Amino acid sequence: MALVSVWCLLWFIPNNTEPPQSHLDLAPSLIPMVAMSTCLVTSIMLIIAAWRAPKSADNPDDDEFGVEATGATADVMVNFSLWIFAAAVSWLLMAYVGFEPAMAVFLSATMYFVGVRQHWVVAVVAVVTPIVLSQLVWYLFSTEMPGFWRE
Repeated sequence: MALVSVWCLLWFIPNNTEPPQSHLDLAPSLIPMVAMSTCLVTSIMLIIAAWRAPKSADNPDDDEFGVEATGATADVMVNFSLWIFAAAVSWLLMAYVGFEPAMAVFLSATMYFVGVRQHWVVAVVAVVTPIVLSQLVWYLFSTEMPGFWRE
């Protein structure tokens, strides 16, 4: 992860993004640079944590990597497949109906999947969160989220 982050920071992002059109515009490379910097810092922290961890075979913190390792069970693969399917549906919905409705459907499905059964909580979170995020993106970055009503 550290090597990919360094590659992205030093070559890929600078060579594949355009400069801003005026001195007031955000550079298109800003968000990818922040994301890759975060990945780099995280990977360095993981390397340090792994280096400093005790090397004993009976370490109780490593249940998943010892003799008891289960690997990818059918439940894990079903959950993974459901999340991939939900992400693909959200992405397709966003292209056709816009960010707010697509994210309302995605948040509702996610909250149901994780066990939230209070309908008023699901409704409030699914409606308010996409609207707030859309407004934050507009006021912080002057960027409109996709939506057929904005064309």
